[in-house]
Amino acid sequence: MFVLLFLFTLSFAGEKTPLNNGIGYDGTFYYQVAQNFTTDFWTTGYDRFRIFRIFPFFLINLFFSFFDIKPTLANLMHSMYVLHFCNLAILILFFFKLTKLCAWKQTTSALIFGCFFFNHFILKNCGYEIFQTDAFANTIFLVSFYYLLRQKNMLAIAISFLGIFTWPTVSYIIWLLYFFNKPFSQDAHYLKIHTGKLLALTLPLLSVGAVAALYLLHKQQLLESMLFIPASQPLLVVNAIAWSAFLYIVLRNCDGHIYTPSTYAREFIRQSLWKKLAMILIPFIAIILYLHAHANDKFFFSEVAFILQAFLRPLKYPFITPVSHICYFGILPLLVIFLFRDFSKNIFNRSPGYALAFLVFMFFAIDSEARHIIPLLPLILVPLGDTLDKTNLSAKTVAALLALQIALSHFYIPLNIDGFAYSLVINDYYGISQRYFMNLGPWMSFRSLAIWTGISIVTGFLVYQIVQKRKFYPF
Repeated sequence: MFVLLFLFTLSFAGEKTPLNNGIGYDGTFYYQVAQNFTTDFWTTGYDRFRIFRIFPFFLINLFFSFFDIKPTLANLMHSMYVLHFCNLAILILFFFKLTKLCAWKQTTSALIFGCFFFNHFILKNCGYEIFQTDAFANTIFLVSFYYLLRQKNMLAIAISFLGIFTWPTVSYIIWLLYFFNKPFSQDAHYLKIHTGKLLALTLPLLSVGAVAALYLLHKQQLLESMLFIPASQPLLVVNAIAWSAFLYIVLRNCDGHIYTPSTYAREFIRQSLWKKLAMILIPFIAIILYLHAHANDKFFFSEVAFILQAFLRPLKYPFITPVSHICYFGILPLLVIFLFRDFSKNIFNRSPGYALAFLVFMFFAIDSEARHIIPLLPLILVPLGDTLDKTNLSAKTVAALLALQIALSHFYIPLNIDGFAYSLVINDYYGISQRYFMNLGPWMSFRSLAIWTGISIVTGFLVYQIVQKRKFYPF
């Protein structure tokens, strides 16, 4: 706790992004919401994607308007400092509530604590780019998820509605967990195919299919814009093979049942889930219609392009997705990989809704832009914690893993060195600005990939030796 609070505070007292007076790239939109919401919402509106990303920034604007506080840059910065520290306090509080509910060993709780809090996002990025929605979406999911596990369903659903204004996927996954939280009937049909092998085959085929479709449609320019490099067919083939091999090695141990869509539909009727649906659907439709009434279609956003990039980005370089996740989250992805058999069993044995939610999580996780899974991170903490709890990790071992986790967060690497600001302005992704862009996955240079691949291999070896030798049962 002391280390977390010290480093988190240090990040806010340290560097700020040199772009737009410390506001940053994406932060520009959120800053404008905090500054001009009461004007823009009723006049120009927002595009139909970002209008669902306005919490908590619109609340700042309403607060400032009510108390007649000028929304200057300094005032808005200070308000974000307060919000981030309050958000961290809520995260810490509900994290410990979650560990108490799960009744984990102290060593397990400490290790999961480190995986959740000691990463680049918490220890560096929150303070570096303060106008962002990820951290608040993470809290909404954790709090709602906790109450769902406590079976306080109405409170969980009520809190989940905040996700509609922050990161709608958060709300949808909470609802999936709520709808299908009971086991299906014994005769429920499921796919008679090994789940892991099916996913290991399907995901690369979707990536290859997306590339082929863009070539057939003569959209190579779109492909290159998503990869940020020229589209080399031999390199794409090599990367696809590497991506397939990685998925097979990890997912071959996942043999939980995937139910068919018709099974979910039948169980929906059998369990009379329409009552639950009505309770959620009525306010959800009202919110969606209200927000769409204030959306401006002149602002362009393509859902198809967003989906395409998730399948295309793993093909930029060999193994870029796992390396990017280790760069961003440290040992967390390695623990999931090495314990995947028991980890996946824990997930698929929980409930059909949890299994379905995990497949949604995997869709976001295959994207090399690792930050996309931040809001959904609590979903994997519980099965990972339960799996780790069956291992015999000593306090010294956990302390070593936590030290490794902090080291991998690379929060201590300065970003704002000479020439850095200019490289951001001219979008020089692969120059000195790699200090920043290497954390974003798709913008990672080959040199950064090589460095982090080496770090990942060494770290993977250490974590594997520590975790596997202390398991009560064979991998």
